[in-house]
Amino acid sequence: MEGSAGFLYCLIIAACFSGISAQFKECENATVADIVFIIDGSDSIKSQNFQEVRNFLRNVIKSLDIGPKKVQIGVAQYSNDPHQEFLLKDHVDKKSLLAAVDKIPYRGGGTETGKALSFAMNQYFAPAAGSRASQQVPQIAVVVTDGASADDVSGPAESLRAQGVYVYAIGVGAANKRELETIANVPPEHFLFTIDNYPALDQIRTRLLTTVCTIVTGGRIDVGKDKYADVFFLVDSKIPHGPIAKFKDELTKLIKEINVGISTHRFGLAQYAEDVQVHFKLNTHKTKQETLKGVQAFRSYMKPNQPHNLGHAMNYTKVNLLTHEAGGRAHLGYKQYLIAVSGNESDDPVGMVAKLLMADGVDVGSLSFGNWLIAQLSDNTLFTDCKGANVADVVFIVDESGSIEKTNFQLVRDFLHSMVGSLDVGLNRVRVGLVTYQDSTTAHIYLDTPRGKAEILQYISILPYSGGGTQTGAALNFTREQIFIETRGKRKGVQQVAVVITDGESQDRVSEAALNLRRDGVTIYCIGIRGAKISELEEMASHPSHGHIFNVESFTKLMPLKRELQKILCTNIIHEVDDADIFFLMDDSGSIGHEDFNDMKKFIIQLLKTFRIGKNHVRIGLVKYSDSPTLEFEPTTYSDVRALEKAVNGISHKGGGTKTGGALNDMIGHFDKAEASRGYKVPKYLIVITDGKSQDEVKDPADKIRAKDVIIHAIGVKDSNKKELEEIAGDPSRSHFVHNFDALPSLSIDITSDICSSDACKYVPLDIIFLVDSSGSISKKSYKTMKDFIKSLVSKSAIGKNDMHIAVMQFSSEPKMEFSLDTYYSQDEILKAIDAMQQMDQNTYTGKAIKEVSQYFSQSRGGRPGIGQRLLIITDGKAQDDVKVPAAELRAKNVVIYAIGVDRAETSQLKDLSGSQERVFYEKDFDELKQLENQLVVKLCEQGKSLTRHHVFFSLTMFMKSKNLIQIFTFHCNGCPFLLLIDCKKTERADIIFLVDGSTSISQTDFGSMQIFMKSFVEKATVGKDQTRFGVILYATTPASYFVLKDFESKRDVLTAISNITAPAGDTYTSAALKFSSQYFGAVHGGRKALKVPQILMVITDGEATDPHDLKPASDKLREDGVTVFSIGVKGCDCLSFPPCFSVSQTVTGKTMFPFAAGCTIDVAMGFDISRRPRAPGEMPISGHTKLQTFLPEIARYLSSVQGLCCVHPKDVETRMSYHVFNRNGQSLYDTNFEDYSEDAVKKVMTHLLSEPTYFNTALLNAFKEMFLTKSGANVKVLVIFSDGLDEDVMKLEQESELLRQSGVSALLTVALEKARDPAQLQMVEFGRGFNYHLPLSIGMPNVASTIFKQINSVSDRECCGITCKCSGHEGVRGSPGTPGSKVTEIQTSIHFVHDGERGPPGQSGSPGPQGCPGVGGLKVQYDSDIVKKTWNDLPVRYCSCVKIVLVSAGLPRNLRQQGE
Repeated sequence: MEGSAGFLYCLIIAACFSGISAQFKECENATVADIVFIIDGSDSIKSQNFQEVRNFLRNVIKSLDIGPKKVQIGVAQYSNDPHQEFLLKDHVDKKSLLAAVDKIPYRGGGTETGKALSFAMNQYFAPAAGSRASQQVPQIAVVVTDGASADDVSGPAESLRAQGVYVYAIGVGAANKRELETIANVPPEHFLFTIDNYPALDQIRTRLLTTVCTIVTGGRIDVGKDKYADVFFLVDSKIPHGPIAKFKDELTKLIKEINVGISTHRFGLAQYAEDVQVHFKLNTHKTKQETLKGVQAFRSYMKPNQPHNLGHAMNYTKVNLLTHEAGGRAHLGYKQYLIAVSGNESDDPVGMVAKLLMADGVDVGSLSFGNWLIAQLSDNTLFTDCKGANVADVVFIVDESGSIEKTNFQLVRDFLHSMVGSLDVGLNRVRVGLVTYQDSTTAHIYLDTPRGKAEILQYISILPYSGGGTQTGAALNFTREQIFIETRGKRKGVQQVAVVITDGESQDRVSEAALNLRRDGVTIYCIGIRGAKISELEEMASHPSHGHIFNVESFTKLMPLKRELQKILCTNIIHEVDDADIFFLMDDSGSIGHEDFNDMKKFIIQLLKTFRIGKNHVRIGLVKYSDSPTLEFEPTTYSDVRALEKAVNGISHKGGGTKTGGALNDMIGHFDKAEASRGYKVPKYLIVITDGKSQDEVKDPADKIRAKDVIIHAIGVKDSNKKELEEIAGDPSRSHFVHNFDALPSLSIDITSDICSSDACKYVPLDIIFLVDSSGSISKKSYKTMKDFIKSLVSKSAIGKNDMHIAVMQFSSEPKMEFSLDTYYSQDEILKAIDAMQQMDQNTYTGKAIKEVSQYFSQSRGGRPGIGQRLLIITDGKAQDDVKVPAAELRAKNVVIYAIGVDRAETSQLKDLSGSQERVFYEKDFDELKQLENQLVVKLCEQGKSLTRHHVFFSLTMFMKSKNLIQIFTFHCNGCPFLLLIDCKKTERADIIFLVDGSTSISQTDFGSMQIFMKSFVEKATVGKDQTRFGVILYATTPASYFVLKDFESKRDVLTAISNITAPAGDTYTSAALKFSSQYFGAVHGGRKALKVPQILMVITDGEATDPHDLKPASDKLREDGVTVFSIGVKGCDCLSFPPCFSVSQTVTGKTMFPFAAGCTIDVAMGFDISRRPRAPGEMPISGHTKLQTFLPEIARYLSSVQGLCCVHPKDVETRMSYHVFNRNGQSLYDTNFEDYSEDAVKKVMTHLLSEPTYFNTALLNAFKEMFLTKSGANVKVLVIFSDGLDEDVMKLEQESELLRQSGVSALLTVALEKARDPAQLQMVEFGRGFNYHLPLSIGMPNVASTIFKQINSVSDRECCGITCKCSGHEGVRGSPGTPGSKVTEIQTSIHFVHDGERGPPGQSGSPGPQGCPGVGGLKVQYDSDIVKKTWNDLPVRYCSCVKIVLVSAGLPRNLRQQGE
């Protein structure tokens, strides 16, 4: 309670005494602030009430310490217009200030609060008016009003708060509370006051002063700790005088470039040999000039014969020179750097002491850090965004008990400020909640608080501290019941995270409260400080506790901890398996309670949702057991997730003994039956969940099950026996233990990634180089653990000359190639080479190593540039050189980089290495690396297989080298594009024959690529007698069948046969081969046309046919016979050989893909929202928007003639336009019917005089919905809105946008106008743009009319032709200018602008631009749920199966994949 003595004193005085003497005491600690009162002086107040306002101001002023270096007061009065009564600088003493208050006149008039807020921001909170914001003096505005404003207040209030001003709102009588909430800061409990009448003003004075003084005493934010640092140099005494002189010059230059002084950057300097000689400490020099003189006075004393103990010197600096007593400011949250200027290697070890320094938050580097250091010390960026945590609900639960004390609570504020500042905060991104607790719990910020990061941070800096007891359990219950609820902003399907910060043992029980919170799906992280009890933290934290508990010895260690916690919060991964039989064996014994049994069922449901459930994919069976086993359902019982979930929820708990061994014996028969029901082999898994030691023997039955190739995961809970679990699993890595049943969900990633990784690297030829940190900061034990991790990854890979190649390079101060990609072709050789590696034990020059390793991906150094290439970087610290440029250059060569960080590695630098947060991994220490093994294998190999975007290839060679799965391919043949869409979902039943060109023109390498393609195709199919069958025909001069459809019934046999085929060589008689292939779809060869199984011929060729004249008749005959013909790879062929996209009109399912349409009608409505700028009477939609005035006619003309649809003749496309302006309530201010394009119609809407402002709100979207319903019956309905920014909550607008889509509107496009506010938000309400959401539309973009036209053209192709995606070429060169129009001399004064001349006739169309070279493969996009959902909704139903796999390959959440089912 001692920490809040000042505030309590205020309250006691206010409660017990009255009079002026008491008022002076209320804010005795509030010494510095700028406070502006913005008082309503409108007619509704009346003169008598205005005197009450004066009295209120007088009493507040009397309670404050007034002066030019203390509290300053300004007053503005407003009605229709604001009026400057006096500025902050005008009165420097209390007497003159009180006199000025008495002279404030009552002015009368209307109520325009918004205008007054803008006036205050510009005229009062400015340096010229006396504002001291630049000195970090708290800026406070107090608005007093009694009525609703006649103008908008939200924008001006938001701007004022964004400037760092704390805004209070006092509403009197009939004041609009919602409007007051819009004005004031959050939370309203602190910043909003309402009273019935003006005489009651004095009753809230004490409450207002208490909260204002909280800001004044606590709100002077020391931003210096985010901008400035302590820098200490250790100079080696072996360095000669010449280099020392250069060092002094460089240091002098650095000091001159940055702010140096006692309150900015501080410098210290010492020299070392066997001991340390201090030249000046961090607090020796107070100014930049003093520091420069200290550097110039430095004299190096060479001691070449003494040991040079850098390790000892670093430790001495840690203990004696970075401390508070020596001028260090780590306890205040300042960054610290220790820079070693060394001439030679140290004579004693430095690694471990460097690690200890980094654990304390000190950045350790060498002299070559110089450029990096200048950048760091010149950078005023306060936060590094946590880009990994894109969407989450995060609540901080903060202990404010008396044991913390006021000084330490300020460090807690700093920690919260930094953590929240690093998150991507927003209602659609990371939502933040804040709760403090002592004897009671207080909610400060809810998850649905509609304010941005800046305001939340503003409030955190003044977070009240009360003191009291430590009721942590009650706080956890409060958070579950009051914060993590949907009515306060909790979101379904979004990760829920709670971060508990406490310094002592709770006075109530935490176990059950934490259990309930975790059961609700909340992941709990615990930060224990000083006196926190470890066992209690373990009771609260999620599993595994070592990954969710952070314990520090003092509050000063919180800031270094921030980085580690941030990295942990920002790491995640998603993966998938394709076909398997999985059984759950769940313990049903009496020792399991009903809640625990329910937790077990929840875990099983969560786990099964991660798989692709289906009768030919992943099948699930479940057996429960106690004294005996009971089969609940077999793998053949249910084939969809929903039915499985219902079945699991319906399982009842009966109790009994624990005979695990008997249950395991019973499982052998179940797996045999499952295999027989499939007719072919798939991976088999058994997941055993038990809570106790078995009453019978488990080892022998478990061995028998594993002998059947069943992989067992054994999960033990509570009292289970760990040795027994390992006996069941047979592999310690598949034995899992958790303390409570609610922790089971934490195991899902481990188990699913293990299941997924087993087949991930089959048939995936990759070049993988491990780039391994071998610096001195890594202990010998950790170095060995890292080697074991690499060996484990290698052991999961298919190594071979034609398969995966592995290389390893170590790096420290220099890189060292251990072995290259073409050195070893067997696992054993690679594992032995890794064992032989020796640690280098020096510095961390990652950038240099990347430049060196880059050459080893080239063909001359053993690489295979035509296939997938990967670089895996493993590091435990921050690089001492630049990594961003060399990493980007390597990625530009199509090398995909994965960055694995451990311990002190920085996530921002890891992202610089990988180029994408999705390829960043982080673990607390090297022992945790094992958890990444299976996840990383899945990532590496599945991304090696999969295609996640639409690719265009210009030859078969390029296509084969891409190693893509069967999805969406476009091939170019002499400039003529072919679009091939193949069902990406596993082909359930089909007869597929590969007709493969083996002519002399195809090299052995290219033929090998063809084989890889065919094997990849087969690998993704469900092969079997009653599923998909395959055949292969090779041809050159003559065709020959290598195997027919009936020959093989297993995937393995088909793959082996494809591997064994050889190219026959000869000419390219494709027509003859087509005719020859027809007979092999007959029943005698295994064809199932009579059973209506799709018949597919895939022609793979790389040259022009020798017999081209018969190509079309031969392919037409096949199609007449019901065979779908796909042609792949057409380098040099004749475009007419295989017809374009809409002639190849069949998919695997036989449905028409691109049918001809009779016609296509398109209605395009244009809307205008221009609400940001103040509008004068008689303004028009284009007023103040010169680019809209310039480009709108061109846009309308472009959109009037949509042509080039894939299935409709141009004459059958009809496009109509309409124009609309609505007011705030959705009432029409201007509208037209849908009509053919007219230049006059465009001019009319441009020059229409507006009577009131326009708004982009839900009323606008609803008005357009009604308009389309009543006025349009077109095939395609498109809405284009030109806007300067959203005027309502984006979530509400998204909901209304969805209703607009459901009403039948095909697409909503938004075009950002000049100076639009937050244009990115406009995209969030769009829909219907298919795969083009990455391109924001703005009025100033190049070729804006053409770009919008392409968007609508794509929408029209989708709606009228069923084409999901369409690729457009680049803009052609600009046509010649038209002839000048006639000049207009008359000024149209009624229109307020001068007309340009009439537009000349269009110039001739420019010739197409030259074909560009194919671009490098793009980075894999990060998941954005809003964009993906929109894209999903834009797709026709018949493409769902295809796109589902695209989304799965992109690593999207499971719930969205289920939508694809």
